[in-house]
Formats: sequence, C-alpha cells, structure tokens
Amino acid sequence: MTDSTERELREAWRAVANAKLVEYRRQCWRLSILVRQGALAKPDAVDRLYEIAIAHALVRALGDDRIEAIVAEAFADFRALYAEIAS
Repeated sequence: MTDSTERELREAWRAVANAKLVEYRRQCWRLSILVRQGALAKPDAVDRLYEIAIAHALVRALGDDRIEAIVAEAFADFRALYAEIAS
C-alpha cells in the first residue's frame, strides 16, 4: 500500500469518527433542551445517551470520562455558572 493510499484511507476513518462525535454532541444538546422544556426526564435522556455512546463505540474510543464531560456540558446550567462568575 502506498503512502498516498494509506493517507486517504486514514482520512476516511477520521472523517467518520469525527462525524459520529459531532452528531453525538448535537444529540446531547438536543435532548438537554427537551429536558429543560419538560418533554423528557433527565435520567432517561442521560441513560439513553450513554447507551448510544456504548453502541457506537464512543466510550471505547474516548473513555467514560470524556463521554461524561460531553453530556455534562450539554446539561449544565450556564445561568447558574454565569451568576457565580459575575458575583
């Protein structure tokens, strides 16, 4: 296999992996908005997001801590954080 071929194949691999992560983050934020609107219970949303991360090998690739950080960021109450910083 040539270097050029290997580079192209590696790029395809990275593109799919990045797309998965981008979509996972998007879904974390989407579900967090639904939780804030009262359409979903937070435990149900968080549990399902973790199941999704396992099913799509994100936990294996990134680790539990990174997945938990992504979910926590989406569900964080930024108003409370801003109030704490502003005072």
